[in-house]
Amino acid sequence: MTDAIDRPVVLDLDDDVFERPVVTRRPLHAPAPAYQPLSATVRYPAGPVPDLEDAVPEPTPTRTPRRWPWRGLRIPRRESWQGIRVSVQLRPSTWYRSRVAAGLLGVFLGAFGLHRMYLGHWKRGLTMLAITVVGGFFTLGLAALAMGMWGFAEGLLILSVHRGRYARDAYGKLLRG
Repeated sequence: MTDAIDRPVVLDLDDDVFERPVVTRRPLHAPAPAYQPLSATVRYPAGPVPDLEDAVPEPTPTRTPRRWPWRGLRIPRRESWQGIRVSVQLRPSTWYRSRVAAGLLGVFLGAFGLHRMYLGHWKRGLTMLAITVVGGFFTLGLAALAMGMWGFAEGLLILSVHRGRYARDAYGKLLRG
Protein backbone atom coordinates (compact mmCIF):
# COMPACT_ATOMS: atom_id res chain seq x y z
CA MET A 1 0.00 0.00 0.00
CA THR A 2 1.34 3.40 -0.94
CA ASP A 3 0.70 6.80 0.52
CA ALA A 4 0.68 8.52 -2.81
CA ILE A 5 -2.12 8.56 -5.29
CA ASP A 6 -0.92 6.78 -8.36
CA ARG A 7 -1.39 9.04 -11.26
CA PRO A 8 0.90 9.80 -14.10
CA VAL A 9 3.00 12.91 -13.97
CA VAL A 10 2.02 15.15 -16.84
CA LEU A 11 4.74 17.24 -18.33
CA ASP A 12 3.34 20.05 -20.39
CA LEU A 13 6.12 22.02 -21.89
CA ASP A 14 3.82 24.82 -23.01
CA ASP A 15 2.67 25.81 -19.50
CA ASP A 16 5.92 25.14 -17.61
CA VAL A 17 3.90 23.55 -14.80
CA PHE A 18 5.03 20.29 -13.26
CA GLU A 19 2.45 18.34 -11.33
CA ARG A 20 3.51 16.45 -8.18
CA PRO A 21 1.75 13.51 -6.62
CA VAL A 22 -0.52 14.30 -3.64
CA VAL A 23 0.54 12.62 -0.40
CA THR A 24 -2.09 11.92 2.26
CA ARG A 25 -1.28 10.52 5.69
CA ARG A 26 -3.51 9.66 8.60
CA PRO A 27 -2.52 10.36 12.20
CA LEU A 28 -1.59 7.34 14.28
CA HIS A 29 -3.97 8.25 17.15
CA ALA A 30 -6.80 10.69 17.82
CA PRO A 31 -5.77 14.25 18.76
CA ALA A 32 -5.93 15.31 22.43
CA PRO A 33 -9.06 17.23 23.44
CA ALA A 34 -8.74 21.01 23.34
CA TYR A 35 -9.90 21.29 26.94
CA GLN A 36 -10.39 19.05 29.92
CA PRO A 37 -13.82 18.69 31.44
CA LEU A 38 -14.36 20.66 34.64
CA SER A 39 -14.95 17.50 36.63
CA ALA A 40 -11.39 16.37 35.87
CA THR A 41 -9.79 19.51 37.29
CA VAL A 42 -12.05 20.57 40.19
CA ARG A 43 -12.56 18.41 43.25
CA TYR A 44 -15.73 19.11 45.20
CA PRO A 45 -16.13 18.26 48.89
CA ALA A 46 -18.00 15.12 49.74
CA GLY A 47 -21.68 15.48 50.42
CA PRO A 48 -24.49 17.54 48.91
CA VAL A 49 -23.68 20.91 47.35
CA PRO A 50 -25.64 23.75 48.96
CA ASP A 51 -27.93 25.75 46.73
CA LEU A 52 -28.53 29.49 46.83
CA GLU A 53 -32.03 28.90 48.12
CA ASP A 54 -30.63 26.94 51.05
CA ALA A 55 -28.50 29.87 52.25
CA VAL A 56 -29.74 31.59 55.39
CA PRO A 57 -30.10 35.37 54.86
CA GLU A 58 -28.19 37.60 57.23
CA PRO A 59 -30.40 39.46 59.67
CA THR A 60 -30.78 43.15 58.95
CA PRO A 61 -29.78 45.41 61.83
CA THR A 62 -32.65 47.25 63.43
CA ARG A 63 -32.37 50.97 64.00
CA THR A 64 -33.37 52.51 67.23
CA PRO A 65 -35.14 55.85 66.90
CA ARG A 66 -32.95 58.78 67.83
CA ARG A 67 -34.10 61.16 70.52
CA TRP A 68 -33.51 64.74 69.50
CA PRO A 69 -32.47 67.03 72.35
CA TRP A 70 -34.43 70.02 71.07
CA ARG A 71 -37.72 68.18 70.70
CA GLY A 72 -39.25 69.82 73.75
CA LEU A 73 -37.92 73.35 73.00
CA ARG A 74 -40.31 76.14 72.27
CA ILE A 75 -39.76 78.10 69.02
CA PRO A 76 -39.85 81.85 69.61
CA ARG A 77 -42.47 83.96 67.90
CA ARG A 78 -41.80 85.64 64.56
CA GLU A 79 -41.49 89.15 66.02
CA SER A 80 -38.30 88.25 67.87
CA TRP A 81 -36.59 87.22 64.59
CA GLN A 82 -37.14 90.55 62.82
CA GLY A 83 -34.01 92.19 64.20
CA ILE A 84 -31.66 89.48 62.89
CA ARG A 85 -30.02 90.13 59.54
CA VAL A 86 -29.72 87.09 57.31
CA SER A 87 -27.23 87.12 54.44
CA VAL A 88 -27.53 84.61 51.64
CA GLN A 89 -24.37 83.82 49.76
CA LEU A 90 -24.65 82.07 46.41
CA ARG A 91 -22.10 79.41 45.69
CA PRO A 92 -20.39 79.57 42.30
CA SER A 93 -21.85 76.15 41.47
CA THR A 94 -25.37 77.63 41.37
CA TRP A 95 -24.50 80.10 38.60
CA TYR A 96 -25.24 79.08 35.06
CA ARG A 97 -22.42 79.89 32.69
CA SER A 98 -22.90 80.79 29.07
CA ARG A 99 -21.55 78.57 26.29
CA VAL A 100 -21.23 81.56 23.95
CA ALA A 101 -19.29 83.66 26.46
CA ALA A 102 -16.90 80.81 27.29
CA GLY A 103 -16.42 79.95 23.61
CA LEU A 104 -15.71 83.53 22.56
CA LEU A 105 -13.27 83.96 25.45
CA GLY A 106 -11.53 80.80 24.26
CA VAL A 107 -11.40 81.90 20.62
CA PHE A 108 -10.15 85.45 21.20
CA LEU A 109 -8.35 85.29 24.57
CA GLY A 110 -7.68 81.56 24.85
CA ALA A 111 -3.94 81.97 25.28
CA PHE A 112 -4.50 83.69 28.62
CA GLY A 113 -6.81 80.92 29.91
CA LEU A 114 -9.72 83.26 30.59
CA HIS A 115 -12.25 80.77 29.25
CA ARG A 116 -10.98 78.17 31.72
CA MET A 117 -11.19 80.62 34.62
CA TYR A 118 -14.72 81.62 33.53
CA LEU A 119 -15.80 77.97 33.65
CA GLY A 120 -14.31 77.51 37.14
CA HIS A 121 -11.11 75.65 36.22
CA TRP A 122 -8.89 78.15 38.02
CA LYS A 123 -5.71 76.05 38.16
CA ARG A 124 -5.78 75.30 34.43
CA GLY A 125 -6.56 78.89 33.55
CA LEU A 126 -3.76 80.30 35.71
CA THR A 127 -1.38 77.67 34.32
CA MET A 128 -2.21 78.74 30.77
CA LEU A 129 -1.72 82.38 31.74
CA ALA A 130 1.68 81.63 33.33
CA ILE A 131 2.85 79.60 30.34
CA THR A 132 1.76 82.38 27.98
CA VAL A 133 3.47 85.19 29.90
CA VAL A 134 6.56 83.55 31.39
CA GLY A 135 7.08 80.81 28.82
CA GLY A 136 6.41 83.24 25.99
CA PHE A 137 9.15 85.50 27.29
CA PHE A 138 11.75 82.74 27.46
CA THR A 139 10.80 81.01 24.19
CA LEU A 140 10.44 84.24 22.19
CA GLY A 141 6.68 83.81 21.86
CA LEU A 142 6.53 80.15 20.84
CA ALA A 143 4.85 79.10 24.11
CA ALA A 144 2.35 81.94 23.76
CA LEU A 145 1.61 80.85 20.20
CA ALA A 146 1.07 77.26 21.35
CA MET A 147 -1.23 78.39 24.16
CA GLY A 148 -3.11 80.59 21.71
CA MET A 149 -3.74 77.68 19.37
CA TRP A 150 -4.76 75.47 22.29
CA GLY A 151 -7.18 78.10 23.61
CA PHE A 152 -8.59 78.69 20.11
CA ALA A 153 -9.24 74.95 19.69
CA GLU A 154 -10.87 74.74 23.12
CA GLY A 155 -13.04 77.75 22.30
CA LEU A 156 -14.27 76.08 19.13
CA LEU A 157 -14.95 72.87 21.04
CA ILE A 158 -16.93 74.74 23.69
CA LEU A 159 -19.01 76.42 20.99
CA SER A 160 -19.68 73.26 19.00
CA VAL A 161 -19.94 70.37 21.49
CA HIS A 162 -23.22 69.91 23.34
CA ARG A 163 -22.33 66.79 25.34
CA GLY A 164 -19.30 65.69 27.28
CA ARG A 165 -16.36 67.44 28.85
CA TYR A 166 -16.55 70.73 26.97
CA ALA A 167 -20.30 71.15 27.56
CA ARG A 168 -19.96 71.42 31.36
CA ASP A 169 -18.33 73.78 33.81
CA ALA A 170 -16.04 72.80 36.69
CA TYR A 171 -19.01 71.98 38.92
CA GLY A 172 -20.62 69.61 36.41
CA LYS A 173 -23.46 71.90 35.30
CA LEU A 174 -24.38 72.13 31.63
CA LEU A 175 -23.54 75.37 29.89
CA ARG A 176 -26.44 77.54 28.78
CA GLY A 177 -26.87 79.06 25.37
